[in-house]
Amino acid sequence: MNLKSRWKALLAIGIVTAVGGGFAYHTLAQSQGLKAQPFKPQLNPNGTELVVRGYRIGDQTSSVNRTTLTGSLQPRFQSPMGFRVAGKIAARHVEIGTYVKQGELLFSLDPVDFELQLRMSEADVISAEAQVKQASNEEVRLSKLRSTSAISQSEYDMVLSARDVARARLDSAKKRLEVVQNQRTYCDLRADRDGQVVALSGEVGQVVNVGQPVLTLMQGTELEVLVNVPENQVALLQTSKAIASIWSNSEVKMDAQLRELSPMADAMTRTFDAKFKLIEPAQHLSPGMTASIELVSDQTNRLQIPMSSMAKQLDQTIVWKIDTKTGAVQSIPVQVDAYHTNTAFVTGNLKPGDWIVSAGVQRVDQDVKVRLWNESQP
Repeated sequence: MNLKSRWKALLAIGIVTAVGGGFAYHTLAQSQGLKAQPFKPQLNPNGTELVVRGYRIGDQTSSVNRTTLTGSLQPRFQSPMGFRVAGKIAARHVEIGTYVKQGELLFSLDPVDFELQLRMSEADVISAEAQVKQASNEEVRLSKLRSTSAISQSEYDMVLSARDVARARLDSAKKRLEVVQNQRTYCDLRADRDGQVVALSGEVGQVVNVGQPVLTLMQGTELEVLVNVPENQVALLQTSKAIASIWSNSEVKMDAQLRELSPMADAMTRTFDAKFKLIEPAQHLSPGMTASIELVSDQTNRLQIPMSSMAKQLDQTIVWKIDTKTGAVQSIPVQVDAYHTNTAFVTGNLKPGDWIVSAGVQRVDQDVKVRLWNESQP
């Protein structure tokens, strides 16, 4: 007998044996009155399906949250100043920190080119005046001849037109002279109000364009604190008390009030500019000093829970609250106020004495029932 025939024989013997065994078991069961029982899952002796570690929430806590933002002192009112004409700076008459009065000279441009334009405009006015005088005299003479019909009406109309053109040219020349005179005046940059020079960006010999800032003038003496606020702390600005201090004298505290908050984050730092007004400024403050704003918020009615008890559900932070009588669980959304080493302070629909799942939250859902694990149990 070859190998293939042997395999066929063994397979036939196995099938006959299985059929015979099943028939014998069925016959024995019927003779003894046995019935097949369906499989049923067996629960733990106490009837729960999932064993979890629980945490009993303690009493509510009150704490003060302090957040410090560092910035600098800036003038409340300041404006960059520049020339209204282009040119080369010939003189600088102030220094940083100089107090100036309205009308005081700050910078001067080289006036040579403007003086030449002024002389040219004056000459144009004199020439236009001469043309007007000549045209007017010509009109007077021809008007007498026209009265005797010595000349035609068309000839007289030409003289009148020439007189009117000369007068218009004179008026235009005078307007150009005023413009040049103003430009000559603009060569001198003067303070438009009382203030203090806080920045200089122009120097003698520098060629500047129209409107290019050459200095910054602080108007008045009011200062404010400018800080950069991260986006996750913007909400604190509306609910916290602000206290300002100066790095050079940190013992001096000043109440501050949010005056302005940028509606858009900076493209580079991704922070928001916030300006705080000093309610009662201290003495001897100067622009540019390092300052800080401390945001103080009184956080009450918070509950402390383990960080391991929190889970995510539909982009919400939740905890699983346990009904100790039935073992049912319920998801409770919470708001995290602060994190600590292994715990978090939260607010939500919880109260002291409630039990929550503190370990095994990843295995819990709304339909499961749990029982609390007791460390004394095996």
